[in-house]
Amino acid sequence: RDIRRVAYSDALTGLSNRLAFREALDARLRAVQGAGRQLALLFADIDDFKRINDTLGHEAGDEVLLQVASRIDRTARSVPGAGTLVARFGGDEFVVLLEAGALVCELGQPLLLQGRQVFMGCSIGVALFPDDADSASALMKNGDIAMYQAKVAGKNCHRFYSRTMDQAVERRMRMEHDLRGAWERGELSLAYQPIYR
Repeated sequence: RDIRRVAYSDALTGLSNRLAFREALDARLRAVQGAGRQLALLFADIDDFKRINDTLGHEAGDEVLLQVASRIDRTARSVPGAGTLVARFGGDEFVVLLEAGALVCELGQPLLLQGRQVFMGCSIGVALFPDDADSASALMKNGDIAMYQAKVAGKNCHRFYSRTMDQAVERRMRMEHDLRGAWERGELSLAYQPIYR
């Protein structure tokens, strides 16, 4: 029992870890597949978390993670009959099954840290099963893409996954791949035009 607890839970927050969440998600997807039911996977990432570690230290960062984990867990469990799963994926990333808007609002409330209020936002990406993906790995990938789009949109908000997000990521990766080695292949040239009065 102790070995299982260590293997399947996050040491800091006590929430499920990535491995436990993945196993539970696989089981849940098998249970709802073909039943006409829909699941929502939320990828949540604390905005500007590095700033806390850099300015207040890692102990303060751990305290933020504990408070955020508690808020996420409490909010997730307040949704009746949702059968929520909550996990910490590592760093400042959390994964949840529940409705997104309530979580953004709850995590936007100030935290009490070392005797002062600290405001932390949270960017959340939402992917739906079976609409956005038909497997656990694709669902998590799409939730992560949507979370990144929430960060791009200005942080402290949520975004639902759409196929256009996937296409934008593919275009960016293709462009990055094409640019690597472009100089050696003679595909780029430098132009210089002085501007003077």
